[in-house]
Amino acid sequence: MKRYDAVIVGSGAAGAVMAYRLSSKGMSVLVLERGKREDPATFEHNEMEMLPRVYKNGGLQTTADLDLAIMQGCTVGGSTVVNNAIWLRADLDRLLPDWKARGADLDRARIEAAYTDLESKLRVSQIPMALANNGTSVFLRGCEALGIPARLLAHNRDECIGCGWCNYGCRYNRKTSMLVTFIPWAESHGAEVIDQCRDVRLTRRGSTIAEVSYHRLGVTETVAADRVVMCAGAIGSSDLLLRSDITQRGNVGRHFHALGGVMVTAEMPGEVDAYDKIGLTCVADVSEECVVETFFSPPGAFSITLGGWFAAHYDRMHRYTRFTQAGVMVGTDPTGRITIDRKGRTKIDLSFSKRDLDRIKKGVGTLAGIFFAAGALSVLPSTYRFIELTNPSDIHLIDEQVQHADDLLLGSAHPQGGNVICEDPSKGVVDTSFRVHGVDNLFVVDASVFPSNLWANCQATVMALSHVASDHVAA
Repeated sequence: MKRYDAVIVGSGAAGAVMAYRLSSKGMSVLVLERGKREDPATFEHNEMEMLPRVYKNGGLQTTADLDLAIMQGCTVGGSTVVNNAIWLRADLDRLLPDWKARGADLDRARIEAAYTDLESKLRVSQIPMALANNGTSVFLRGCEALGIPARLLAHNRDECIGCGWCNYGCRYNRKTSMLVTFIPWAESHGAEVIDQCRDVRLTRRGSTIAEVSYHRLGVTETVAADRVVMCAGAIGSSDLLLRSDITQRGNVGRHFHALGGVMVTAEMPGEVDAYDKIGLTCVADVSEECVVETFFSPPGAFSITLGGWFAAHYDRMHRYTRFTQAGVMVGTDPTGRITIDRKGRTKIDLSFSKRDLDRIKKGVGTLAGIFFAAGALSVLPSTYRFIELTNPSDIHLIDEQVQHADDLLLGSAHPQGGNVICEDPSKGVVDTSFRVHGVDNLFVVDASVFPSNLWANCQATVMALSHVASDHVAA
């Protein structure tokens, strides 16, 4: 049986950084990835082909009540291959005191140093206006008219050509995803990366994980590891721990939450061509109760978020070039849970509370006002009911006609929690060194360790925490 200094499960934002950091210290590292390793040169500008290739469950992962779609990558490089390459440092002034109160006292200086190092390696810079889609100008114009501060976001791209297909993998290698950066960098230091690994199981003996087994292409393999690091992401890490009968007093899978919300579409008087260039470009400082970001996508994904039914939806899609979009998101409380049902299926329980719903509705109203201030002819929230706002006086319809979460088409690309950090083993899964309580050589390092909601894009902070955690794992 082959033995490694470290076996890492997951090759996304956390796993790739961990693999590079450990292998660069001379450690033998094995990375196990559920998804397939893709050649960026084969990525197609075809949504129906790419969804099943690079997304978990083909993009059809939802909560148990079907109210929330949760999008995650499933490929070597994880969600960094299909995300919008947005780089956003967390508001540590807000976040770290809250986490400390919940039992997770982390070193701010070390996190900030990690951000800085990663930003240098990934060529992080502000999105240039020349590469922002034309809907960005519409959004910024509306914000300026209403006196709402808005700004272009930072991103990890290098010489982007603005094709607009970021969410389906960059075939031009301009997005500095883990697939083209930290994964090959780790391999240059001797790390091994194995794709298409299913049914990963951890074998525990006493206070250590002795073996890791996985099923690949019809063969079951088993390896030994001095250290095991779970980087399978929120949902995935909880799922794998539970299937290995590691529950930590019932805490594994608990305190799950997400940053999620709804898209809002605006029709402008003339052609906008918002599909051209980068889709997610800027954020508005609307309030502390919601996050508002611009977004636009190719026709397939766009059609799902566009309100309307049958002939009305058909007619609207024919005006695709006249639309612009933005999203309203809220951070839910950590009240959700990941479990395994009686049929062995992963179950994601998370419901938007009345407070969450009220925040979303308020944000949708504000966003509608931004679009009308920019000259929109109509504003179409992504709802199951037919709601079309044609002037600012219609905004009250949102509050009147949206009464339940399932009245909205809710989505999230930022699931969090499930294996939260807390020094008290009765309340959390890992301590502040990211080690699982009671298991000497098992660590969890991904968004599942967040004790409460980041209220921001998770990529930068997941990488930064992995950067920090790598020191504890190596030690």
